[in-house]
Amino acid sequence: MGEQRFADLREALLRAGVSGQQVRRAILELEAHFQQLLHEEINRGASEQDAHIAAHRLLGTNEMLVLSYAARRELRAWSHRWRAFWFVVLPLITYFVVSTASVAGFLLIAGRMAPFLHTIHLAPQMTERMDLVARITLLWVLPTSVCLTFAVLAYRQRIALRWPLVGIFLTSLLVSLINVSLKVTGGPSPGEVGAGIGFSPDSLPGQVMRAAIMTSLAAAPLWLAMRRVRDYKV
Repeated sequence: MGEQRFADLREALLRAGVSGQQVRRAILELEAHFQQLLHEEINRGASEQDAHIAAHRLLGTNEMLVLSYAARRELRAWSHRWRAFWFVVLPLITYFVVSTASVAGFLLIAGRMAPFLHTIHLAPQMTERMDLVARITLLWVLPTSVCLTFAVLAYRQRIALRWPLVGIFLTSLLVSLINVSLKVTGGPSPGEVGAGIGFSPDSLPGQVMRAAIMTSLAAAPLWLAMRRVRDYKV
């Protein structure tokens, strides 16, 4: 009975917006206090069952405890205070920063390798493979990783499902509009990098499909995890 009660209390505190770290600390403190109350009742001569009932009563109801912790602003998670920013805007910013840093890193490496590239010849197949790896990394791996990271954060803080889903969809939609090309060759012109954003009627079906696939890759695990939580808010 006690273990289930504290598990329910932990869930209720997370949904009320208390940060995960503060929830763990609160549960440890309440469990220790409960054990103290339990031992005091047993030492007074109460049976184990009566001692448990009395200890639970003295500890207070879960509803009262949740209201007490949730009312303390310093215990509330930042992600609960500004959910639209954390799960809609911040994923877009994060992808932009990470992808820009990745491209900048590649340009820095390419600049240092330019003298060497002038002296060698790269087969067209190698150039195509490097372009493919760059596109997969920038247009699939990075955005999916960003979306999954915020999905995990949303689950751990029990954020309502609509917020991370909107963020995942908008990030996936933005990425589906981006085109990246990387051409690395040897000789006089050792390489070039290109990127662009936009859509046309011909490319729109493919872009929508890319956005749908990327959204599913990040949203499906989140949705499955949500199903394990009873009465989770959509």
